[in-house]
Amino acid sequence: MKKYKNHLVVDLDQSLLKIDLFKEVLAVSLINNPRVFFRTILLAINNKAKAKNFIAKNTKMECDTLPYDNMVIDIIANYRAKGYQILLATGASKVYALPIAKYLGLFDNVIATDENKNNVGGEKLEAIRKTIGDDFIYLADSKKDLPIWLHCKKAILVGKNNVLQKEFKKNGVEIIDEINTRKSFLAIIAKQLRIHQWSKNILVFVPAIAGHSLFEEGIFFEIFLAFCTFCLISSGIYIINDIHDIDSDRKHPINKDRPITSGQLPVNLALFISMIMFIIGAMLTLRLGFLFSIVISSYILLNIIYTRYIKQIVILDLILLMMFYTIRLLAGYVPLELPLSPWLLSFSIFLFFSLGLLKRYIETILLRENNVVTISGRGYSLKDSNILMTMGVSSSIIAGLVLLLYTGSENVTVLYNRPIILISLVPIYLYWITWMWFMAERGKMESDPVIFAVKNKSTYIVLACLIIVGILAGIK
Repeated sequence: MKKYKNHLVVDLDQSLLKIDLFKEVLAVSLINNPRVFFRTILLAINNKAKAKNFIAKNTKMECDTLPYDNMVIDIIANYRAKGYQILLATGASKVYALPIAKYLGLFDNVIATDENKNNVGGEKLEAIRKTIGDDFIYLADSKKDLPIWLHCKKAILVGKNNVLQKEFKKNGVEIIDEINTRKSFLAIIAKQLRIHQWSKNILVFVPAIAGHSLFEEGIFFEIFLAFCTFCLISSGIYIINDIHDIDSDRKHPINKDRPITSGQLPVNLALFISMIMFIIGAMLTLRLGFLFSIVISSYILLNIIYTRYIKQIVILDLILLMMFYTIRLLAGYVPLELPLSPWLLSFSIFLFFSLGLLKRYIETILLRENNVVTISGRGYSLKDSNILMTMGVSSSIIAGLVLLLYTGSENVTVLYNRPIILISLVPIYLYWITWMWFMAERGKMESDPVIFAVKNKSTYIVLACLIIVGILAGIK
């Protein structure tokens, strides 16, 4: 057996990995497998070691998709090249630790939690000393590892921690290296809440704008509250969806960079944030009345159905995506004393169905660029791209036809002095929607088409043209 003079001990959770494995799988199991979650909680009351091993044996883990800290991996590789013995010492279950060590191929030995011993704090220090002695460098991130650092006096610190640095200085612990790849917490939260997606919720204003009722007494305030409610609820749902899809998203060319998926935002903290969003959203819903409660409840229910059952079913998933947009329009009618417009609903159905098809088409284009055949967590493959485009363009043209027929309807004469001018809306719309498809085909669109449109100046030029047409048509 090879003898080593120098040793590097590496922690796993939030050090080598950007996540805490036990906390993540526990939170994910609450969403995906509540039976395992509650069983684990019961076991943890008396024996945390058994709880860790139970949930590890009853959940799936793929070593190749986990969010590793590449800077930590580079440091380990450098020390290994210098002849150091590399030891993985973690409080995580051996069920996780051993496959991770084997996958990375960087470790000479592994110390981890088993059925009988929870390998944390003093237990971990004792196990390290029995394995390699007292002279080693310890790489970790947390204050809970302080006893180990105080013993070995040599630290590689992951993440910025002023409290630990003060303790090191006070107790003579040498900081050999610092690794800080963590981003601003506020930036991470903003990205996870997908604040840019809130632009979709502007749809609640459309019925009032179309009916020339936006600035009637109390209407704007009521619709603004509806807008805020959808923003809160939709952000909470995004979090739940990301937790539910965490395994498939880690294989997705774009979704793998989301805060939860990439390990930037701990899953347990994300769950807490989502609960806050739902609570505030529920309070606003009660303020908006029973009918709005029905609308927002339908939105939540459809999202649950979509996430758990429909997301991987071809075409049916697109119908639900279309319904999510349409529900926002319906919510905009709640404060109004106006009947539902069949013209607006018909136009929105075909337009949003087209945008859903466009979203999936973009994903198939990314498959081509990444040499992948199927979309992870979806029912589509590279060979579906042509039919997605054909259906999407057709649906967008039908939406244009609905718009053309609307400009000649009796509804228009009631609202406008010169309704004939509204025909100009059709070519403006056709320009915008075909331009969107051209951008997607040319590889210029790498995200949700709605978000791409919101961020592109061409959309605002088109919007300005629409406003000018409305003014020229003469609002009654």
